[in-house]
Amino acid sequence: VTFSSRADQTTGSTADVRAGEQITVRNLLFGLLLPSGNDAAIALAEHCGAVLVQSTSNSVDGYEAFIDKMNATASQLSMQQSKFANPHGLTDPEHKMSAGDLVKLSWEALKHPLMREIVSTRIYGCTVSSVSGYTRNLKWENTNKLLDTQGYLGVKTGTTSAAGACLVSLAERDGQSRICVVLGSGNSAARYADTRNLIRWSWSHSEGNSEVPSSNGLPLGQ
Repeated sequence: VTFSSRADQTTGSTADVRAGEQITVRNLLFGLLLPSGNDAAIALAEHCGAVLVQSTSNSVDGYEAFIDKMNATASQLSMQQSKFANPHGLTDPEHKMSAGDLVKLSWEALKHPLMREIVSTRIYGCTVSSVSGYTRNLKWENTNKLLDTQGYLGVKTGTTSAAGACLVSLAERDGQSRICVVLGSGNSAARYADTRNLIRWSWSHSEGNSEVPSSNGLPLGQ
């Protein structure tokens, strides 16, 4: 992936890759998911979208093709309360997701071993190169503080002024798994406290069942 000026100029949290620098898709996925790199999201959308355009002969540019693919995938996963307007989740009146849809998306994403590896990684480093010939080392730390707590294996933090402090978490115990989604917490510490309380409640009420239904009928356990 060659970083564009659009990716480099993206606001918010960053993977700190600069315009003109080159990085592998695998490494950039770590830059997306560990430090919440909004710039990485743009770069991946441009790169993967260009591949989509080539394979479909679509006249839409790569970035827009990727957004279209996001919405098509959401439809395939029956994420009926989601609409994507960008790849990073920064505030947009047309961009939305529900807690239930985040559960669906998380279970689907966590079927992939690489996804599980990335979201459970605390620190990751890689080297980027430039067309001008230099190389530079980067190191990212995972923003998810629950990784320091036994039984928590990822998934993703997120914070905007509109959405508040949010967290999707994967917890496992005794061969059972739970996905917990917390949206709109007042601060970062509150989202972790809310998650721990909800997961503890889920374990205490499972009574040996592998699935605990949520309020919208989606399984919280697997």
